[in-house]
Amino acid sequence: MNNEIEGIILSSIDYKEASKIVYLYTNIGNISVKALKAKKIKGGDLGFITTGNIVSFVMTNNNLPTLIEYHLKDTLFDLTTNINKINALSNILNILKLIPSDSPHNLIYPMVSKYISLLKDKNEKKILSIILIKLLYAFGVNPILKECINCKNTNLIDFNPRLGGSLCNNCSNHKSETLKYWKIYYYQKMEIDSFPDCDFDLLLNEIKLYYQFHLSIKINII
Repeated sequence: MNNEIEGIILSSIDYKEASKIVYLYTNIGNISVKALKAKKIKGGDLGFITTGNIVSFVMTNNNLPTLIEYHLKDTLFDLTTNINKINALSNILNILKLIPSDSPHNLIYPMVSKYISLLKDKNEKKILSIILIKLLYAFGVNPILKECINCKNTNLIDFNPRLGGSLCNNCSNHKSETLKYWKIYYYQKMEIDSFPDCDFDLLLNEIKLYYQFHLSIKINII
């Protein structure tokens, strides 16, 4: 592959004396690229090996491709002073590593890279909530949000993450504070400020349970 592509740096490991193997999520999925002499203090590829950076790059067409050149498009280095933003970014990157190879990466990547770039200036818990809810379809699980998971009634009042969806007033005595946000975040496409705010700690706890019970994926939210 000789065309320039764009990716998010997920992680890197040492390769030989001064090089790195860099793992990225891109619009063609998860890939790994050798960055030769990337660890050199002078002339190294610091921008290409820094976790969370968004880069465009050209690589060779090998089984383990080698980096030819890259351009830094965005950096989240400033997040290092904010533990909550670092936690949000870490959770997002860990989920991206697990996205199935047959997912629609050409649709997922633009959404994720756009929201990751907003972590610097926007509410990190809101961004994390939106990304985690929207990425559920990539894993082949869909929260039931339009009808009761027990009886198909559409008079919905509750959301149960362990059961995987909504409950009606006949099947639950609990009125959920988050059901409408699950619906909006899952279905709607809009700018970040147009998504309504909510109790993000409550919503993220439900998201955490949903991932745990239906995907066996652990979300570490502080």
